[in-house]
Amino acid sequence: MSSSSDFNADHSPESFALPWPAVAFLILTAVLSLLWSHHKLMSQDEFFVLQTDNAPTYAQLLHIQRTYPISLDPLVYHTLVYLAIKAFGAGAFALRLPSLLGYLLMQLCLFYFVRRIANERAAIFALAFPALTATLFYAAEGRPYGLLLGLYALAMLSWQTATRRPSQRTASLIVLAAAIALTLNTHYFGILLLPPVCAAELFRTIQRRKLDLPVLAVIVAGMASIVCALPFQKAAGEFRRNYYNAGEVGYHAITQAYRSLFVDYTHASLTLQHFAAIGLVLFAAILLFGTILQLRSKDIQLPEAELVLLIVLAALPFFGFLLARFVTHTIEVRYVLGAIVALTALLAIALLPLLRSRSTAAPILSALALAILCSGAIRIHAEQAKTSEVLAALVLPPQVKAALLASPSGLLYIQDMGTFETASYYQPDPDVRSRTTLVYSTPNELLWDHHDTASLTALHMRNFTRLRILPYEQLSTESGPHVFVLIHSGWNWTDETFAADHDELTPLGSAMKGDAVSVRFAPQPDAQLPK
Repeated sequence: MSSSSDFNADHSPESFALPWPAVAFLILTAVLSLLWSHHKLMSQDEFFVLQTDNAPTYAQLLHIQRTYPISLDPLVYHTLVYLAIKAFGAGAFALRLPSLLGYLLMQLCLFYFVRRIANERAAIFALAFPALTATLFYAAEGRPYGLLLGLYALAMLSWQTATRRPSQRTASLIVLAAAIALTLNTHYFGILLLPPVCAAELFRTIQRRKLDLPVLAVIVAGMASIVCALPFQKAAGEFRRNYYNAGEVGYHAITQAYRSLFVDYTHASLTLQHFAAIGLVLFAAILLFGTILQLRSKDIQLPEAELVLLIVLAALPFFGFLLARFVTHTIEVRYVLGAIVALTALLAIALLPLLRSRSTAAPILSALALAILCSGAIRIHAEQAKTSEVLAALVLPPQVKAALLASPSGLLYIQDMGTFETASYYQPDPDVRSRTTLVYSTPNELLWDHHDTASLTALHMRNFTRLRILPYEQLSTESGPHVFVLIHSGWNWTDETFAADHDELTPLGSAMKGDAVSVRFAPQPDAQLPK
């Protein structure tokens, strides 16, 4: 399965030099990501990160994450965002910069990893291909997942470096330990990095019939760093009691995870999802058939232990399913995005016969560049339209604003967390923005939605944000009328509560993609304020 032939006449496999097409693809990825980010409004979860990491001091950030977190991740991403905010100010750019850098790191690591196995053109393909997939979204999203992709790829590359070098590998061993430690402290599902690394090293140990003590030592050292995440995991564990998507994890989580690597199925039409499913089957067939052919041809430098690493990493959604099924009882498809790292490397290996010759490689890489450019332009245009639609919806109709100004409290009440966060930050009317108030209720959320994620988040936010946040139980004792914006979603409990309490509702019109109503609460003599 290994060969001593050199596939690259211009650069040795250990050279750090990047050919100009690789640099061009990195620049293209960065430009598309920055443009996408520029036109993309911050999401609810991004606001949680921003509110957490915009703490005045790092000690206060630590205190937030250890006592009343709202962004339920370990410390690494928050630390990087905190530093970025200090350098560039509190905004979307600082929030998303670690994600972009992590994504570019993944591409770089894929280049060097694949170049050692195949050749430089295959490595360029591996560097570029992720930018065509749905994972590019996470280069423009201020959450840990873009960084996580970079750390997965860095661990894979450093392990390859350490295991291929008989000597002078101190730097690669240090990087491997750091990559594992940072991964485990970037996201709680980062623990899924351990099965591929440990499986590959176990296979290598059996194959060599002896232990590689330095490699084992740094893997164990990296794993030991999980103790740093335990205090933050304990604080986040408060949400586990009634988490919004906790429960039985079905097998569809596996197929959803693979589909989400290539298409955002949550916003795609059913027809597009069917085509995506067919494309995924074809992709898997090409991957399997092409890789087997390359392994039989013995034209690649792929030690069997590295193949084990790639196969187990490509199976990450299966391990994520097992972890969720038996331990966490909750999973999101983005938790197992790291599979794209292995799938990309395997695809580059499978396409090596076409990428070996300049006459066939040039059209493939050119077509890939055009596809990335076109898909990126489509994504950016769609984001622009979405942003324009959201900003337009935030403008209150005149009759709604008049009712708001005439109400006794003069406050605009919103129960939907995402709408509240967006309105509090992007509302074009500063007067309306200052009146926007979040309403929460633990008992009503548990009664009607069967979780308390939003109310628990609101309780935590009251400890360190300056946002207007009010318990529904207090508001319902105050004389009205009160102006509410009702968002009829899976997170809504106000409709049921108003009906059950026989409150008087007067429609005011549409607002913020929901309905504005004037509410007079029916007397509730037994109501008690939350402690």
